[in-house]
Amino acid sequence: MISRAIVGIAVAVAAVLLGCSGLLLGGGGGASANCLPAADASLTGSSASVSGGARAAPGPIGEWNAEQVANAAVIVAVGQRLQVPARGQVIVVATAMQESSLVNLAGGDRDSVGLFQQRPSQGWGTPAQLQDPQYAATKFYTKLLAVPGWQTMTLAQAAQAVQISAYPQAYAKWEPDAVQLVGAVGSALGLAIPFDLEQCLSTCVVITAADSGSCVDAATVFGRAQSWLTAWSDGPVPYLSSGDPADWFQGYRRDCSGYVSMALGLEGPGLNTSGLAARSTIISKSALRPGDLLINTAPNLRGHVVLFERWADASMTRYYGYEQTGSGDTQHRAIPYPYFGDYPMNPYRFGSA
Repeated sequence: MISRAIVGIAVAVAAVLLGCSGLLLGGGGGASANCLPAADASLTGSSASVSGGARAAPGPIGEWNAEQVANAAVIVAVGQRLQVPARGQVIVVATAMQESSLVNLAGGDRDSVGLFQQRPSQGWGTPAQLQDPQYAATKFYTKLLAVPGWQTMTLAQAAQAVQISAYPQAYAKWEPDAVQLVGAVGSALGLAIPFDLEQCLSTCVVITAADSGSCVDAATVFGRAQSWLTAWSDGPVPYLSSGDPADWFQGYRRDCSGYVSMALGLEGPGLNTSGLAARSTIISKSALRPGDLLINTAPNLRGHVVLFERWADASMTRYYGYEQTGSGDTQHRAIPYPYFGDYPMNPYRFGSA
């Protein structure tokens, strides 16, 4: 049973995560004790007591109510028990958001049941087992961990490799919410959240006073970036560099700098690469954090910009980024640092460093 106290703390932690100082849920790496809030002594062993049974009625986190938050907490606790990196926990929570809205359903399409709408006829388990959130989450994690290269896949690709859904891109839109809940309930349960390179990183993207004078958290920026992965007839927004407003999408140019301007929340149709660089500060490679930019300012459509998400490995040789490309439209993928081939890119932080 998840107590009111535990989920109450989760709500407080969520408020911190949504502010200007957030926690980076990286893929892999060890946990740094200095990056985690001190666990409440009363929560010792709480993760072991998480069950799929009746729950107290906690306050909501964001748009997710008491029942949904409690089910997310079960998924996170199971992932921690199985030593799955936080990135994997985000994938599993996002999948449950899409399949059941984090509600332990008694039925669904055909013989589907539970948080993940798993089907007994497909070998997932008995109906009773699949309505036990701990069992259902364990089965999902087990299949996810057996997928070769799942750590380098997008969230939608990894979820689809397990679920084999008729709507494979539908999972992507839940990533910001899943990051929020995994960070909140994980911290509330006193669980160690893995951080890339054991660094305490801020996810705050600072917009200069000339724009808004306020701080925009990374979840908001990446939520906008992710939206273009499925915004064009459920697929990625096609690339097009054009000054004609009739060619723009949602008021922004459909080229790389228009896309990044949209993600940052700048005024449409967006800055060009030189404009983004001019209003940014060059930083070191080791200083890159979520929401930073990799920019080449070459003129005549030879420049490019990528929105940096996180490092893909501890050696900092690859990173995950969002970009709009002529060869692949809107993309979220692993990229060799600084970019493919010998194309030069420099790291920047928009606004002040």
